[in-house]
Amino acid sequence: MISPRFQFDAQAFLVDCWQKKPTLIQGAIPGFQSPITPEELGGLAMEPEADARIVSLDEGGWSLEHGPFNENDFQRKGKWSLLVQRVDEWFPEVMALRGCVDFLPQWRFDDIMVSYATDGAGVGPHFDRYDVFLLQGAGQRRWKIGPKCDSTTPTVSDSELCLIDEFEPTETFLLNPGDVLYVPPGFAHWGEAVGESMTYSLGFRAPRLTDLIARLSDRVIDRLEDELLLEDKDSMNVQPRPGEILSAHTQNARQAVLNALKALDTDDDWYAELLSDLSEPPEQTNEPVANFVELNPSQRMLWRENEDHIAAYLGGERYQMRLEDESLLCAICAGEVVEIDRLDDFQSNIIKQWWSLGFLEERFLNETH
Repeated sequence: MISPRFQFDAQAFLVDCWQKKPTLIQGAIPGFQSPITPEELGGLAMEPEADARIVSLDEGGWSLEHGPFNENDFQRKGKWSLLVQRVDEWFPEVMALRGCVDFLPQWRFDDIMVSYATDGAGVGPHFDRYDVFLLQGAGQRRWKIGPKCDSTTPTVSDSELCLIDEFEPTETFLLNPGDVLYVPPGFAHWGEAVGESMTYSLGFRAPRLTDLIARLSDRVIDRLEDELLLEDKDSMNVQPRPGEILSAHTQNARQAVLNALKALDTDDDWYAELLSDLSEPPEQTNEPVANFVELNPSQRMLWRENEDHIAAYLGGERYQMRLEDESLLCAICAGEVVEIDRLDDFQSNIIKQWWSLGFLEERFLNETH
């Protein structure tokens, strides 16, 4: 299966729109047809491992239910939506949609959520903390865009959905199959189905600053000598009032910390390790490696080139590779199939190691992206 691409000027989009403003891309995929049906999405929502929700709206207001569901849960009337996270990990046809956004770093990609909605249904006015491309898969959906929000924006206190209390739309877009609406983090939006509708949400999540600070601090702490103490330097003067701490004391301590961070932050491994360290490690295996393998879709690989080697990152760990392994790493990161018989001994051994750790999975010959 050939991965589609958005038909637009990606560089102009990154300059003018990325994380700046909501943007409609009409006809991003000409002739696009939903790769899965509502029935297939409903079948996935019945799996215990799937992350599925149903959001409904009636006279009593909004309600939220969590899966797994059964067939009776879908035999309901009125306005309701089924949303399933990480559908790309279950359907190769959905995974192929990752190619639409290959102009962005692969390691920033999060997942593809798929939603089915009845006429007039949606999940209410809300805002997200990640970038999302809303690809219309089937039917139509009307999106209302509001102002940019933050933690001070009033929300409905009695709802699990974190709905915005007062929503005043500033723009409205009607999406047809193949159209895409990009929404940056923080912008309020509300989608309502026009007839039965399916939407594919391609999400990009950035690491939290708290995690970045914690990871870098841990790296620096590991390199600090335990006996190293704060030096008072020029901050110490005659103390006229007992117990008083001056701003000069605090500034001296702050500068010492910043100096330590600057001096001991000598590589970029901490950032790449953080990005590749996902919350749920894969299941390890003792099975012999298959001949055709690919990256486990739940995992994230990164790599960077150094002067005499390549550093690859998986599961929060660093692996040293050779410069000639670049094409192999690019193929794995692109979701391509790797044939073990075509690899040299070094590559075969590292692939077997990643296989045993669960980072790779088997690809059967009759499966193609």
